[in-house]
Amino acid sequence: MRASSVNRFEKAASCTGCHNPHSSTQKKLLKASLHDPVTGGQCELCHAPPSAAKPFGTTAAADALCGNCHEAAGLKAGGTVDHQPFKDGACSLCHDPHTSEFPKLTVAGGKDLCVRCHAKQGTPVDVKHAPVTSGRGCLTCHAAHSGKEARLLHRPEGALCFSCHPKSREALAAKVQHLPFVQQECSSCHNPHGSSAPKLVDDRVDRVCYRCHADAEARFITTYTHRPVTEGACGSCHMPHGSAEPKLLRATDGELCVTCHAPFMKEVSGGANHMPFASGSCSSCHTPHGSNTKGMTAGALGPLCSACHADVGKEKGARSTHQPVAGAECTRCHSPHKSALPGLLLAKSPELCLTCHKDLKARLEKDKAHPPAVRDCARCHRPHSAPQASLLAQAIQPTCLECHDAKAASFARAHVNIDARVMDCRKCHDPHASKDPKFFKATVHMPFGAKSCDECHLP
Repeated sequence: MRASSVNRFEKAASCTGCHNPHSSTQKKLLKASLHDPVTGGQCELCHAPPSAAKPFGTTAAADALCGNCHEAAGLKAGGTVDHQPFKDGACSLCHDPHTSEFPKLTVAGGKDLCVRCHAKQGTPVDVKHAPVTSGRGCLTCHAAHSGKEARLLHRPEGALCFSCHPKSREALAAKVQHLPFVQQECSSCHNPHGSSAPKLVDDRVDRVCYRCHADAEARFITTYTHRPVTEGACGSCHMPHGSAEPKLLRATDGELCVTCHAPFMKEVSGGANHMPFASGSCSSCHTPHGSNTKGMTAGALGPLCSACHADVGKEKGARSTHQPVAGAECTRCHSPHKSALPGLLLAKSPELCLTCHKDLKARLEKDKAHPPAVRDCARCHRPHSAPQASLLAQAIQPTCLECHDAKAASFARAHVNIDARVMDCRKCHDPHASKDPKFFKATVHMPFGAKSCDECHLP
């Protein structure tokens, strides 16, 4: 005889084995649930008479006695998967042979009966499955003795879950469906008994996803990782059961991103909006999970930008290239998304240029500034590459002569009648700023400054 059975029969010898010491719905303070032989006073059905060698001893092994009245076939009800105690004939593990305060003479109520053996299912959790905590407890989903499905379920797993969650079934009609959901393997992701994660997910969402998507876990370890990935919030972007979008996304590319980045994704009215940004094609430039390049871009800026802007910085015959272009630092000058200025520029010229050319900025503020230099650098220079040195849009002579009249008498007199076409203005003048009113460079040869050219040159 099992030890648990012996203890129960010893308990039955005391008054409280059959009676409630305070109050009861039954006569004579008997407990709420009574075994029929006890109610009818038919103790001899199971026990020996007082005159026997072992008075009141059971006439057979305690659990074997149950079969005299309760046929196994009836309890199985066509089931093919048996509960282990039932299979072993260990009825008294779950039932009291005399009385109980619980239905069906069980020794405990609801889930408390089952967790005596299934301790893991009794672990305290934050999110409790309603059937587990309801009156029927485990019996809401499981058969007590025998069932036709694995784990003694009343119905196949999916059908059982859908009986309480009919709205979830609608995802079976979705264009793209999650494989575990299609196969109705709800317990692949959810713990049917309880969980400390929302929606009864079996663990933190990303850990559950990585069980199948193991390769993704390694790929997502990047220098710059999308916040939902670091927080394990896969459901922020993906539907768990089914979706109308590829990869189970909750919405299309830009519409999905706007759910978190709404203020940022408002287009600039009257300004410039980068075409991929304006069309909501965020994934044209960004990877959704993480990247080893700043801004979670799909690659280094150079190859990424030149995929659409292949001609930038590669003008035929270019003799000079702007350093940000050569270094593939497009965002030094341009916003990759939107700007109130043409060309997605971060600031107007010359302010934009002076963020890098700080020494020139200091000179322009302290010395006499050449008017074109403080108006717009693009007046003389190209932003990406140029056919001349120093990013000049054209040779120095035509550049300067756009403003300075070489035919004027004053020009000829100042330049001692040297033909302007053979001059290089930069050899004498600073094109940006100078302390000298004529923009001569800081150090001037004394005869040159005194216009005493004949001291060195033949007339």
